[in-house]
Amino acid sequence: MFGLTMAQQLSGNFITTQYLEVLFRKITIVIDPHEATILVLFVSFVSGSLTFFAVQFVGRRTLLLLSTGGTCITLTILAIYLVLFGNLLQASNVSIIPVIDLIIYQVVFEIGLGTLPNVLLCELFPTELKGFAGVINVTFDGTIGLIVWALYKLFEDNLGSYTIYFIFATSCFLAFLMVFIWVPETKGKTYNEIEALLAGEI
Repeated sequence: MFGLTMAQQLSGNFITTQYLEVLFRKITIVIDPHEATILVLFVSFVSGSLTFFAVQFVGRRTLLLLSTGGTCITLTILAIYLVLFGNLLQASNVSIIPVIDLIIYQVVFEIGLGTLPNVLLCELFPTELKGFAGVINVTFDGTIGLIVWALYKLFEDNLGSYTIYFIFATSCFLAFLMVFIWVPETKGKTYNEIEALLAGEI
């Protein structure tokens, strides 16, 4: 759970949505930064709402793999764009890329990392430990979120925006490996089956 919570924060979603309009104003895009921000956040809202239906038909592990892999790819594209924008490319040639990229990023984040860690918290712990585990996880989540928020501005001001997005992309790649190696599929399983799976009995 700590790994998934850290992946959720280090995907950069929460901090990116806070500074989305600022990011759009730093680069030349074909639509108004305010409108682009609203569009990306609207897609995020719709994607989060549709996750409920996706979870019914697709396994949690599969969605987490799609989410961590997708966020890694989209964040890498954004970081490369931020590098090239300042050095090699004319903005008018590719100015819609960051908007499209961040829309796709919101979709892939919401289908997995955005919601499923909370679902797994309910499925991986017995009833008598859910409250205790939830408190510890929320505390850990808040601590990591505070660290990410503090480091975002520090890295952005001293090393450039692209650096922080390469770090976020790397974090998502590591999260992909973590999910692939350690996270079990819990869809359709009882708690006893999940417990046996975690203990290596099945």
